[in-house]
Amino acid sequence: MTTHVVSRAVQSASGPGRMYSPNLLAHMQSLLAEIADLECAFEKKLQAAKNGSYSESHKSELIQELKRRHDERHTSIAMELAALEKKVAQELQL
Repeated sequence: MTTHVVSRAVQSASGPGRMYSPNLLAHMQSLLAEIADLECAFEKKLQAAKNGSYSESHKSELIQELKRRHDERHTSIAMELAALEKKVAQELQL
């Protein structure tokens, strides 16, 4: 199997082609990493709950609680990303 890699020139965040501040980029990367970690942890916990030796009713309760906590945290991060997106849009209009 052959893999093709497309290379693009990357401009420095401080260069004239900068789209937004490095602080916003770092914050965005942090939030995206947080979402990836959240999803990974959720999947592991979900599989552990499904494969556990609990009663079906306990499994169901456990899974619902895991989903509730996941959704709550995911929503919080998504709101932060939306606010960050708004800041980026404002900077691009300057």
